[in-house]
Amino acid sequence: MNQVTRIDANSVIKPGMLIVIEIESKNGEKTVLKSMVHETYFEKNVLKIAMPSLKGRFIPLPKGDSIYVTALSDKVVYAFGSRVLDYGRDESNFLVMYITIPDKVRRIQRRCFVRIPIVLNGTYTVPGDDKEYSFLTRDFSAGGMLMCTKNILSVGQPISVNMDLGGIRLTSQKAQIVRSNGKNETTGLYEYGVQFLDLSTELEKSLVVFVFQQELKMKKASSGEEAGH
Repeated sequence: MNQVTRIDANSVIKPGMLIVIEIESKNGEKTVLKSMVHETYFEKNVLKIAMPSLKGRFIPLPKGDSIYVTALSDKVVYAFGSRVLDYGRDESNFLVMYITIPDKVRRIQRRCFVRIPIVLNGTYTVPGDDKEYSFLTRDFSAGGMLMCTKNILSVGQPISVNMDLGGIRLTSQKAQIVRSNGKNETTGLYEYGVQFLDLSTELEKSLVVFVFQQELKMKKASSGEEAGH
């Protein structure tokens, strides 16, 4: 459940915040880029941000382009419409972009990490056993996942998770079985709720961005299917 309110931008948008930029082409194709707030100039309604990137490649956007921005802060996100003012290198020789920001932004309070239905591959190990066991996910969030495996595990069991999320890697990530859904008679796999432990702030925010990007893709696919009916 999300709660949306409007709040003064200058009280919540800070340097260092990760941001997600959504752009839409003339043919309706949407692209999601990553960036970060460098500096704020609220008296001019301007933000200086890192040059947006896609899979590690910088994507300069044309002046005047309209964009949709989401700034990430823990379990709260701030969203607003914006416009590209300029881009280039700043006085420190960083590639940056200047965009507009309104006086007020939408504050979306997330009661918990958003969980999306998605099938992902990974492996895990258990203490005292060097063998890697494979699993699939039924859903995923920045805080954990629903894991499906051939093996029987117990609630409270610590595990180490390895996953490649395309630009984000979980390597021997500490986790714990927090719930057992039993055996799925259709797949023959045992299903467990898994909670990630001791995530760094940077990794947690990266996972929030990943989930947000997947949400946008799903919404786009859903909109396309509805338009085709």
